[in-house]
Amino acid sequence: MPLLDLKTISAQLKDFWNRLDRRQKVIFVGGTIGITLLLILSVWLYSQINWGLLYRGLDEQTTGQIVQYLKKQKVPYKVEVDGSIYVPKNKVAELRMEIASKGLIGGAGPGFELFDKEKMGLTEFQEKVTYQRALEGELARTIMGIKGIKSARVHLALPKETIFIEEERPPKASVLIQLKPGYQLTPSQIKGIVNLVSGAVPKLKPQNVTIIDANTGKSFYIPSEEEEIPATQFAYKKKFEQHLKNKIEEILSGALGYGKAIAQVWVDFSFDKESIMEETYDPEGIAIVSEETEEEQKVSKIPEEGGAAGVKGTLLQKMEATSPQTQGESHLKKRTIRNYEVSKKIRNLEISPGSIKKISVAVLVDKSVLGENATAKLSWIEELVKGAIGYNPDRGDEIKVQAKEFIKIPVPKPGIMDYVAQFYKPFLLIGALILFFIFVIRPLIKALLPKPTPVEVPPKPVPGAPPEEEVVGPMPQEIALGIIKSQPERAAMLIKKWLLEESLEERKKALSEAGY
Repeated sequence: MPLLDLKTISAQLKDFWNRLDRRQKVIFVGGTIGITLLLILSVWLYSQINWGLLYRGLDEQTTGQIVQYLKKQKVPYKVEVDGSIYVPKNKVAELRMEIASKGLIGGAGPGFELFDKEKMGLTEFQEKVTYQRALEGELARTIMGIKGIKSARVHLALPKETIFIEEERPPKASVLIQLKPGYQLTPSQIKGIVNLVSGAVPKLKPQNVTIIDANTGKSFYIPSEEEEIPATQFAYKKKFEQHLKNKIEEILSGALGYGKAIAQVWVDFSFDKESIMEETYDPEGIAIVSEETEEEQKVSKIPEEGGAAGVKGTLLQKMEATSPQTQGESHLKKRTIRNYEVSKKIRNLEISPGSIKKISVAVLVDKSVLGENATAKLSWIEELVKGAIGYNPDRGDEIKVQAKEFIKIPVPKPGIMDYVAQFYKPFLLIGALILFFIFVIRPLIKALLPKPTPVEVPPKPVPGAPPEEEVVGPMPQEIALGIIKSQPERAAMLIKKWLLEESLEERKKALSEAGY
């Protein structure tokens, strides 16, 4: 393959440019400039650094230390007016870990790792100070684990231990907290921090813990237990009332239609804890507690007076003992003792806080949905409400149902402009595409397509007119000779081009036709 000749290339380009008309030249130049600008913009965007936020809201001293570290590490950075530091986005996580390991960012301070290195010769005072520093650092790290807290510092005031009770002082603690933008500590979180600190320090009471907001300089309000209970009770009462209200409106919406009934509920709770002991006696119910029966029987005989003395008398008495004798007097005594007691019933009752004392319900119904026999329908609605809330007349529950015409809010009918405003975006997009096709795509297509060669129609001969003599123009051979004489370089280029485009068979055919 022959090497490209610069003169040939320039001649080809010049010939290509001469063949273009004015409109094609403008489009060609504009397209070339547009493509060039697009390439330059792509290269510029690709070479731009994608910045990511490293730190924001730091003090000037810490910001200066981080900037010096970035300069030392030869990391590109930029600092905004508000003090924000930006670095390449792909290096944000790595740089944050490096800066944290260097201790440039004010963290929670050292913890119990202070005791990892053994130091000989420490005094008792130095050991206590080291332990206090470690405890403060560990507490600060734990507090910073709570969501929304940016940084925290803990200061402990631990008094010297003494054997005298009169001289003993309670320990105290102060916690400085800096919150992230948009975060607020809830009362439960504040109480949790107080319990955390007081539980980690011996003999530290929760009331001796103070929490300070670093942004405002004010201390956080710590509610007492007496103040927390009413708030919890109120929230429970409100939630229960809303529950009953939703039940009533839901059942009435199904019966009357959505928005045709409005209900309000008030519930009286008893949050007192009661213990009741009842002892009841039933005078008609008699019960036998104990029963004792005693029975006594006594029999006596009348012995004979005197008798024979000596051996004869003794034998005579033995014979009388073996023979039947006559009985004397007998005595029978029987006694029964029964202990009765009145029936008694003892009941111990403990009432937990949160019992319902009374429920009051007010229902307002749209009069337009009642129609005829409105009184009967209102009674029917009242029965529905009683079933929904668990009506108990013994508690003194109250239910009031009233009917009144609801104010109807006029709803404006949408006009033509409303529909236009709703669908203008699709129409606008379609119109923009049509205009782009008409004024950009269509002219470009026409400019790129070759123009059709106009066909000259020979004029019709007029009858009776003498025939016109044909003007004989130059022959093709004469035209070729004229081109070769006037523009020999162009003629040589065209012949060379023809020779390059012709194949071997075409050359042989052309030579044979010429008689060679």
